Amino acid sequence: MRSARVVAGLLVLGALSCSRGGGSANLLFGKPPARADGVTNPQLLTDGRQAGEGEDWNAPAAAILQSEQAYVDYDLGESTAIDAAYVQGDNNDDYVVSVSEDGAAFRELWVARPVAAPGLRGRAAERLGGRGRWIRLSARGGDRVFSMTELQLWSGRPAAAPARVEGQSPALKAGAVRTDLILVIAAFALVLFATREGAPARRTALLWLAPAAAALLTARAIAVAWPLGAREVSFARLAAAAIVLLTLMRGCSFARRAAPHQKSVVATCCVGALLALACFYNLGRPQFWHQGEGRPMFVHASDMRVYQPFAKYFDELRYDGIYVASLLAFAEDERGGSFAGLSAVRMRDLRDFSVRPAGELADEIARIRQRFTPERWAAFKKDIAFFRGAMGQDFLTTMDDHGANAPPAWVWLARLFVGHVPASETTLTIAGVVDGLLFLAMAWAIWASFGLLPMLVAMTVFGATELYMYGTNWAGATLRHDWLALLAFAACALRRRRWRLAGALLGFGTMLRVLPAAGLLGVAAPAVGWLATETFQRRRPGLRALASEHRAALQVIAAAAATMAATFIVTGALYGFGAWGDWFRRMALWNRDLASNEVSLRMLIGGADWMSAALMRERLPLYLFGVIGCVALVVIAARGRALEDAMLLGLPLILVLMHPVNYHAHFVFLLVLLGAGPGLLASAAPWLLMCIAGYWAAQDPDAVRRYEAMTVLIFAAVAGMYFAEIRLRRARPK
Repeated sequence: MRSARVVAGLLVLGALSCSRGGGSANLLFGKPPARADGVTNPQLLTDGRQAGEGEDWNAPAAAILQSEQAYVDYDLGESTAIDAAYVQGDNNDDYVVSVSEDGAAFRELWVARPVAAPGLRGRAAERLGGRGRWIRLSARGGDRVFSMTELQLWSGRPAAAPARVEGQSPALKAGAVRTDLILVIAAFALVLFATREGAPARRTALLWLAPAAAALLTARAIAVAWPLGAREVSFARLAAAAIVLLTLMRGCSFARRAAPHQKSVVATCCVGALLALACFYNLGRPQFWHQGEGRPMFVHASDMRVYQPFAKYFDELRYDGIYVASLLAFAEDERGGSFAGLSAVRMRDLRDFSVRPAGELADEIARIRQRFTPERWAAFKKDIAFFRGAMGQDFLTTMDDHGANAPPAWVWLARLFVGHVPASETTLTIAGVVDGLLFLAMAWAIWASFGLLPMLVAMTVFGATELYMYGTNWAGATLRHDWLALLAFAACALRRRRWRLAGALLGFGTMLRVLPAAGLLGVAAPAVGWLATETFQRRRPGLRALASEHRAALQVIAAAAATMAATFIVTGALYGFGAWGDWFRRMALWNRDLASNEVSLRMLIGGADWMSAALMRERLPLYLFGVIGCVALVVIAARGRALEDAMLLGLPLILVLMHPVNYHAHFVFLLVLLGAGPGLLASAAPWLLMCIAGYWAAQDPDAVRRYEAMTVLIFAAVAGMYFAEIRLRRARPK
């Protein structure tokens, strides 16, 4: 109540001051942050716009403070009196406004205390009597999930009350988008279940007016609520998956009295696939921010700041140099070569993955310059300058990530696209189109090999899953999905009985990301099952019998081995064979600890909190039993199956034998292809249901809980898929 009275008092004060014409303007209106650390979209704090009272903590207008150490600093230019303040932030946290004359020593001026009402809430204060040139905003306490939409300060009385949200609040506008998407789902359900093959064309056309009208309403709601927040994009993924799931259910014997209208089925699946792929690209809205220019862009700067220099300057940087070289370039360009004030920057030592202050790595930072020629060092600094300008303060605060982890084969491939051009928004945006072209080629190949409907369902799962999310999707990076495309092409080659081509694709994919090796294990699984059966029956099969029974699988494996050997030799000749040893040691370090965004059997059993290491030691027998059981399940399910099915059945071993993070688990969209034919619903339903359930998992602000939930969902879908596959195996031709 006290906070409400303060807000009301400030509003009255603003109104009176306007009528008397004697108030002051908001000191921070439109002012960009001078410094920011650990804050997402800090520019929103001074844009003069706030959310409606009571909106969700992560409303589109909110800047997120990621921890109690996060802060935003503003430079007023001169020492200024601070008499009144207003903030709108999450209700149950303290928001601290501090002042300083020198930008180094801050003292608290005002703390906006929690209020009882939920959601984003405004708090105000007057007669503060403060003074300073520098302003710092930070947060503490509460549930440690911090968000704010607005900070306003005045000298004297405010000239106007804090800007209020007029008309319908953004939360209600966003809610209208979700409501209209529900109507779209219902409208498509009406078309699917009210039409039948052979029905009068006029009746079918009239029924199609329902989804057309719902789509128009949704488009209007999106235009009103634009830009959409992450929740609405996530709900659009749910809608895409639900529409396609309803389409497949329409073909079930228990759900139909007459054959479905085939053109309606295809059209509905097209809508679902296009909506899902639009969601993958964030409905066309750039989702990365150019901090230096205060505008959105398509380039994923925090990802490419590592991988573009890593590929272009691999000869100098290798696997340990990207962060120390970046800090040296920063010091030379921004501090005249001085490291004053930089020794406390937290950096990951990429030799052993420990995080240390930069001061402890001073010798490494000084030595990195010796690896470059003067020309190459000047080019490196020019490239890094682009990322420094695009990332702002995040450039220094993100040097504790794990660097680049791609093998030398990926370096060779990436150099074709980003290794011979300067880093800029234009060049990196164009390079990012490569992945989009791979998607299109992949979709065409699946259509040509497996059929139109399986392709549409697979692409729906590709775009509708939450698995690729980590704050943003990877659409702004380059060659993040090359190995996924190679897996899809390999499945298509197997479908067309192009054994050597399939092996070459799997072999090269393995050299790019290791993960496709699970596909090779799947190809070998029928032969392993045959050998086990023969041995159990006390026969002694020889190599000739094995070659006779599984000649195609042996050709695939031989082609893969030859491709891997050739790739190793070529890249070793280019970059030194020691590069592969460096990469192998790096992978050993990477897999030593469980990542918070890991999606694997290890995450399922041990979780990702502070107890995970101890729990894994305690549950090691359970983990080993799970590994053995999953491998045996793949062999049983793949026995007697076509090689393309066997390869796909082997892919979930990625989750068991390796330790993938969330975006690596994106391969699951290919598992839909197991049902190419009459079993499409059985194979696709678990993954479409996972996409639908992923909406609720994605709403959890706690990243650890979010990926634990996604791990449970993906393993539940895997279990459902294998159950359906084993149950339906006898009904399918071998």
